[in-house]
This record gives sequence, C-alpha cells and structure tokens, in this order.
Amino acid sequence: MATVPMHEQANVSRSPSIASNLHVCYVLSMDRDRLYADLVSVSALCVRRIYPTSKITVLTDDESLRNFCCTRHSLSDIASEIRSVGSFQGNPRIRSRFVKTQARNILDGDFLYLDADTVPVAEFGEIFDSEAPIAAALDRNRHNPSGGFPAWVVRDFDRLGWRYPTSCYLNGGVVFWKDCIRARALGRFWHDNWLRYATTLENPADQPSLNYSIGALGVGARIMDDAFNARVGLSPKTTQRIRIYHFYIEGDEKPAGTMIDELLATYRENGLVDFALIDNAARSGHPWIDKSAEKLSR
Repeated sequence: MATVPMHEQANVSRSPSIASNLHVCYVLSMDRDRLYADLVSVSALCVRRIYPTSKITVLTDDESLRNFCCTRHSLSDIASEIRSVGSFQGNPRIRSRFVKTQARNILDGDFLYLDADTVPVAEFGEIFDSEAPIAAALDRNRHNPSGGFPAWVVRDFDRLGWRYPTSCYLNGGVVFWKDCIRARALGRFWHDNWLRYATTLENPADQPSLNYSIGALGVGARIMDDAFNARVGLSPKTTQRIRIYHFYIEGDEKPAGTMIDELLATYRENGLVDFALIDNAARSGHPWIDKSAEKLSR
C-alpha cells in the first residue's frame, strides 16, 4: 500500500499552482464518536497534498472542542486553525449546522467550504477565480438526478411561507464563498433562516434555508461543475475530470463498496492516507472497491 507518513504528507504536491495559498474550511461537531473527526483529517490531508501551503480552518462549537481529545490522531497537526463559534444545545448534527451557517461571517477572505466526507483528488484552485458571491453544484439525489427543486421540501416551504420553487437548488457540501458584501449578507440571512427552519420544523437540514436565502436575496450564484462535487452514484459520470469526490457517509444516499471505508480504516490504523488508492480512483473515475456495489449504485 503506497502511503505517506503523516509528517511527510503535507510536503507532497502534484504540481505548482497559483492558488497554493487558498483557504479551505471544514466544520466538525462531535460527541465521543470520532468518525467525522477522522473524515475531516483524511480530507484535509488530501488538500495538504495538493496545496501544501494552503490555510485549513476547522470551525466547531464549544462542546465539540472539549471532545476532540477522543480523536486518535490530532487535528491540530493538520489544521492551520481550530476555532469554536460558540455554544449551541443539541446533538452533533444540529450543532454542526449552527456552526456551518455562520462560516461566511466568522472567517475573513475567500474560502472553500468542504464537507467532512469529501476527498480532493486533483487541483481545484480555479474555483477561487469565481467573481460570484457564492458557487456550488446543483443538488442531486436518486429521486431527482437532474438537480431540480426537491419534492420533500415543498411542505416545509409551505409551512414557513417561503416562495418556491427556487431558480436552482444547490448542494451545500462543497461551497465557494467570496468575501464581499453580498456574500456576507447572504451568510447572515442564511443563518437566521436556518434557525427558523430548524426550530419550527425540528429539522437541522441546512440546504433548504440556503437555497431559499439565495433566491429571496436575489444573489447571483455560480453553478459549479460536478467535477468539483462528484457525488458518487449520484452525479453524472465525470471520469478523469473529477477534482473532489463527495461520499455520503451516512443515510439513504450512502453508496456501498467505495474507497472511503478503506481510507478510513487505514487512517485509523496508522494515521496514513492511502494516496495510491485515491490516485487510482482519480485516473479511472471509479472510486468503487466492490464492482458489484458500483453497479447497484448507478
């Protein structure tokens, strides 16, 4: 297995890039289960491999910060900065959305937000060339692979009096945020609308309020190519163009038999990332370990 020791992984780069100093943000809320901490570590080490001098920020909440001690490998060795945005009551899922919806107005400068279950496999710096306040890929799921307005949120929008369908419906797992007045206004509006959505409907989902907020403010969003948010088993086939894989690690959309489970197992065993496995997936466009599972996912 071609792995690189943790202390050397940050010094491996595929090629020079003008975006070498880009800023990537993760959100991590946790109890004692270290799953998402390990996922963030794997993803962040992939970023470091491609962009060794990038800034990586992990945003969290007060309770989660106290639980970081249960992680096997220290995030402080990978992240440039770990910051709490404050305290919020509830389980890790709702706390993570409390943090995530504040990221734009907590951080300075342009940044790319990545979900914990993303695996960057090639340079993605061109995202930072966008002049739009926000950029993200269309949201896709098995019921609506084209990325249209999802039927499951219609009742929620009706209850809240929110206008729908929105002009587009974006996925919140890979999001570029410009540091500009429009983006910061959107960030504040999103957080307020998420609080209303979560408390009224007792559902911490963040995408409905994000998409409503974009439409209500008339913010011009850039539609990101699926190559930068390649949701395994859901996005159109992008083969060798893939820059960032996005694995749904839990829930109904989780694909079976992909490389993410092996990457996690290796990292938990020795703190290493199996970059040979990642490179093979990037070359072939097939992140499945179990080929029968690949067929079932499509």
